[in-house]
Amino acid sequence: MTMNLPQELLFRTQHLADLDVLRGIGYTTADEAALAHLRAIRASPYLGLEKAYRDARYGERGFLEALCRCAGLDQAESLTAIEGVAERLAEDGAAFRHWLFADTDYVRGPGTPIFAMAFTEHFRRLKFPIGFWRLPWEERLAIACQKTRDHMQESGGKLVTWGVIKRYHYCFAEKCSIVISTTGEVIGEQEDFDPPCATLRLADDDRNLGDLFDRED
Repeated sequence: MTMNLPQELLFRTQHLADLDVLRGIGYTTADEAALAHLRAIRASPYLGLEKAYRDARYGERGFLEALCRCAGLDQAESLTAIEGVAERLAEDGAAFRHWLFADTDYVRGPGTPIFAMAFTEHFRRLKFPIGFWRLPWEERLAIACQKTRDHMQESGGKLVTWGVIKRYHYCFAEKCSIVISTTGEVIGEQEDFDPPCATLRLADDDRNLGDLFDRED
């Protein structure tokens, strides 16, 4: 049976304080970056591999491998498990990323600065976890409906720049969405759904500057 490495690591280290774990893998003093990465590994189903991290002492995956040794895991099994997590992450990264769109029927008027739109774009594009697409259809739809209700409550039904929310779209495939009311009820489907995205980029940088303020990133 394939080792569930995230669960196994959490089980074997949950009784230890973060600083004790760091000492166990060779750190003699507290290192804020290493502490943050350790917490990310413990909290992530992908062992922190979903975000680039290079440890000054161990390199990229060396920190994770050292943590496995500290936890007393078999080296060959843990390396195989790490590769399995990385492969799953690559598969999830290549799949369509499901998301929820808060639709306000917004039409840009004269005088609305593009930077204001770009820096608030993430308010109306709500993300699901990377591996969300693997869930059964009924479960995904139920979660999407609940997310609309939660978002309506948190936002008060209004978004900065964009205005009053009229409906939501659960985008489950390229240009395909399920339309959800503001009370969380499915009210239809829409094909060829592709709302424009306001972006603002620096030269030689593909990132939208507004996305840097997205707490989910």
